Amino acid sequence: MAAVRVAEPRGLLLFRRDYQGFSGGHLKVWHYYCHAMRSARFSPRIHLTPQSIADPSSPWRDLDPPPLPQWRPAEAAALFVAGLDWEAVPDGLPVPVVNLIQGVRHADPTDPRFRFLTRPALRICVSPDVAHAITATGLVNGPVHTIAGALDTAALPPPAPVRDIPLLVAGAKQPELARTVSDRLRTRGLVVDCRDTPMPRAEFLPLLARAEVAVLLPLQREGLFLPALEAMALGALVVCPDCIGNRSFCRDQVTSLVPSHDPDAIVGAAFEAVSLAAERRQALRQAAAAEVEHHGLEDECSRFLGILDTLPALPPSTVGQGRRRE
Repeated sequence: MAAVRVAEPRGLLLFRRDYQGFSGGHLKVWHYYCHAMRSARFSPRIHLTPQSIADPSSPWRDLDPPPLPQWRPAEAAALFVAGLDWEAVPDGLPVPVVNLIQGVRHADPTDPRFRFLTRPALRICVSPDVAHAITATGLVNGPVHTIAGALDTAALPPPAPVRDIPLLVAGAKQPELARTVSDRLRTRGLVVDCRDTPMPRAEFLPLLARAEVAVLLPLQREGLFLPALEAMALGALVVCPDCIGNRSFCRDQVTSLVPSHDPDAIVGAAFEAVSLAAERRQALRQAAAAEVEHHGLEDECSRFLGILDTLPALPPSTVGQGRRRE
């Protein structure tokens, strides 16, 4: 008679977030939460701080089981932290930590996240440039992995049948620059849709889907500027000034146009984009679409689950798997 294999109990992988509104950073942590649901070794649960707002935009709004009411990291098999989540992790806690790093600012001595580089953790960086930035400090305590930030293409709207926005300038992070660039483009006779304030994601993505050319204005030291990748996936011709975390997929004259952050350079690139011959424009779109294929959630999930398998053996856990209520 064949032996019956008993499934090993899964350990608690504890997440924490202070949710004050939607951001790309929260979205990526949510992706990793969903990846962890597929782990054979871990069961993810999250604690939302008491200050977190109840907002329809929150990815964790309808979890079943719901977020944990108390933060008890000592009871977890492992922790998953990002950004300033570290502040709630007691120093010397004998629990493995997975640290998602989404920005090069962690390597800046003036940034509050910098002091956490010496804490022991297994770190996952969203781009090679982020990994290089933190390792160059010489302070990182623990292994560093790079998993390119992935895009949930299933959550994107379909491209519009008619691209009725010839030129979109989106600069919520740099509103003054967005207005300057838009005004200069208008003086050159172009019709511009300028968006210089934050927008709900459900409104912003359809705009990208309708744009023929999308001028996107990240901060120079972003770890990953997701709207550029989203615009590529939605078929817009992307103009995106150089951004540290985007250098692996925003390649000038290959997948996009990449000017400097100088307003005149951005205006010149935008004017070039709208003036391109149809054949050249199609070549850029095809290269961008091929690049998007390298940023799928399945690959991100597979690599993360492999990393989780390298963590120390887990104590027994009876915590159930979190899922969203439909």
